[in-house]
Amino acid sequence: MRNFSISIFVNDELWSSDPENAFAEWQKEEATGADRRPFAERSIIQHRAMFARFHRYLTAHRQTVVTFGVDHVAGFFDEISADCAPGTTTHIRYLKLIDRFTRHLIAIDARKDNPAADLIRQTTWPEDEPTPVYLSLVNDTRLQQLCRTPPDPTFKHLRNVAVVAAFLGAGISAAECRNLKVEDLNANGMRPDVYVEKRGPRIARRVPLDEFSINVLRDYYHARAAMPNAEGWLFVATASGKPMTDHTLGQCVRALLLTLHVTAADMSPRLLRNTYGRRHIHHGRSDEELSNLLGLSSHRTAARLRQTLDTEADAHS
Repeated sequence: MRNFSISIFVNDELWSSDPENAFAEWQKEEATGADRRPFAERSIIQHRAMFARFHRYLTAHRQTVVTFGVDHVAGFFDEISADCAPGTTTHIRYLKLIDRFTRHLIAIDARKDNPAADLIRQTTWPEDEPTPVYLSLVNDTRLQQLCRTPPDPTFKHLRNVAVVAAFLGAGISAAECRNLKVEDLNANGMRPDVYVEKRGPRIARRVPLDEFSINVLRDYYHARAAMPNAEGWLFVATASGKPMTDHTLGQCVRALLLTLHVTAADMSPRLLRNTYGRRHIHHGRSDEELSNLLGLSSHRTAARLRQTLDTEADAHS
């Protein structure tokens, strides 16, 4: 009991003197999700960034983690609304985070009330999230078979196929694809992969290339490295090394899909990213493993993709 009391005192002191460090220590040592499991490392990083933003708001309004009230929570939500795309769950995620750490402060007698309590009871996760758009497993396999080096290709033709192979074989996003550098693609090693730099809350990761995508990406890599402007962006729109746009990347995806006479509501790189995720779930990946491959801190995308396999016969794309 004596050691427990000392722990609470030190914790209380740290929350007063250095809240962000206190939150980090609590998150690392004690905090758990709804299933009572410790949070994944990516979730911890995102939660710390979210807490830091909330703490900056409190500081700017001359409040602390032990003095803020309901009005400050509402004011914070008003402030971040401009950064939240319609239909997202950003407010709910912040509310859950505020509720969790505030309940901890009450447990260690650092606070008497929880300003988020009533709000959390009135809030539910949206039930109308759109179903992810994806290719059926059959059409996924058909598209994989097109991810190969064409005979005597022009550089542009080889690039277009390699772009699709990168989306379908590594599950990267359009923004991540645009920002790949030549040296990020490891197509010649024993375990070919692609290195994706940190973007926002996503930490840097190295994604193994699915086998079907390796040869065409290797051939493209050598063609790209032989260009006079070999340093710089991996996928380029012009011989001078100008990076590709989301529109051009989308055209690559659409063109190869139309070759197979396949259409979908969203014929963009997102379609192939979801297809990649769904395939890996079908092959036995856990939600956490897939989230790590996709660079996501939350498992919600993986869970939604898993649900499409659980509830559908997979007969249509």
